Amino acid sequence: MRVLLINPAMDMGKLGRFAGLLEPMPCIGLAYIAGALEAHGVHVRVIDMFADKLSGQEVVDKAVRYGPDIVGMSVLTPSAPICSEIAQRIRQRLPGVTIIWGAIHADVFAHDIVRDGDADIVVHHDGEFTITEIVDALARDRADLADVDGITWADGQVVRNRDRVLNRDLDALPYPAWHLFPYHRYGLLPFADFAKPVLTMAASRGCPYRCDYCSLINTGGKVFRRRDPIKVVDEYEYLVDRYGVKQIGFIDPIFPLVKKDLKPFCEELVRRGLDKRCQWLSETRADRLDKETATLMYRGGCRRVLMGIESGSDLLLGNVNKNLNTDSVREGVANAKAAGIQTVGLFMIGMPGETPEMTRETVEFAVDLDVDFAKFAITVPFPGSKLFEDRWQKDLFRDDWENYTTFNPDPDRLVYHPPGYDPAELVRLQSWALRRFYLRPQQIKRQMVDLRTISPKMLLYGLYGMAI
Repeated sequence: MRVLLINPAMDMGKLGRFAGLLEPMPCIGLAYIAGALEAHGVHVRVIDMFADKLSGQEVVDKAVRYGPDIVGMSVLTPSAPICSEIAQRIRQRLPGVTIIWGAIHADVFAHDIVRDGDADIVVHHDGEFTITEIVDALARDRADLADVDGITWADGQVVRNRDRVLNRDLDALPYPAWHLFPYHRYGLLPFADFAKPVLTMAASRGCPYRCDYCSLINTGGKVFRRRDPIKVVDEYEYLVDRYGVKQIGFIDPIFPLVKKDLKPFCEELVRRGLDKRCQWLSETRADRLDKETATLMYRGGCRRVLMGIESGSDLLLGNVNKNLNTDSVREGVANAKAAGIQTVGLFMIGMPGETPEMTRETVEFAVDLDVDFAKFAITVPFPGSKLFEDRWQKDLFRDDWENYTTFNPDPDRLVYHPPGYDPAELVRLQSWALRRFYLRPQQIKRQMVDLRTISPKMLLYGLYGMAI
């Protein structure tokens, strides 16, 4: 059985002047699937459409030359139209191939995807055990798919099998098969890169919080599961030794979440000298960054944290069930700075109930916090989130998936804006936010002299993105 895994791109034209700010990122979900298949004895190849700058036709041609029995795709909402196009072209040239989709978008719309023939099978939630069972079932008899938990497939009609029991032993999974990917081309985001090569890790899955804009809540991510901190260090060391990485980004929704795991994790990194060989960053909540936590993180090699601050208005934070307030944000940012950790503030504009005045309040809050980097994303109700469910079939563009991006320069194609908020003004304020934050003398000095982690090319793209 031969399996081809595809990491699709999206229509970069939809990002307009912001397109240059996006670089290929490690697709860890697909790498975990590849690792599970290899450990199961399956021959696997990977095509990273974005990293290798391939057209849809080039992807199809490569797939045909390989001649797989199974083609698997990781489907994010903005890339869904391209995935559909590639799937149809591959099916035309390889009629006997089985096409499998996974990830959140596929999970949410599994019935429609299988019904419309974009995929033969959709995998729900964690896919490592599911994919190996699918391979075994197809090798015997397609009817055996009825016994595979956690999938939607077609058996004359669309069928969703029973849910798979959630895997709680994450340490039992094979490591992601990064050797199959063009890992040397990967970065994170301009504000997240500080050393290369860079790869990502997961020390946990799921999140106990219930923010309305988060897609994890309805797609298996609401159950928090964590790994043994020493085994996390084992993988960290493996990535440093095997791939020569200089930076590791933890993709956990919040890392660290369990404080008692942080001390053994950081101490073991120091004991093995890994804090000197490779540094790390993670995303966390500001209210998790007390002084002790921030100090431990820095000692263990953490050099930057991304904080989902979202808004400078406590009212708006309450509107999306963030369970966070601006006072705790100020404290968390201050603790990170005092420990020597660089700070990235992730902000959302155009949230439910927001007005232009509130947007300006959020931007001034970011300026007052004086974080090292700030991202101002236009609010998008992504499939899987409560915000999407609340707005679905009310005021969203149902099939406009390629426009589900947080940096959409076309106000006519914004998939969501608060009632009464002119979308053109929202787009203008996004560019103003970037200018207001980054074109301050102290910020210019910080980026050009003190930090120097954003490349000149990315700086030019960023300046271009501000120009509206």
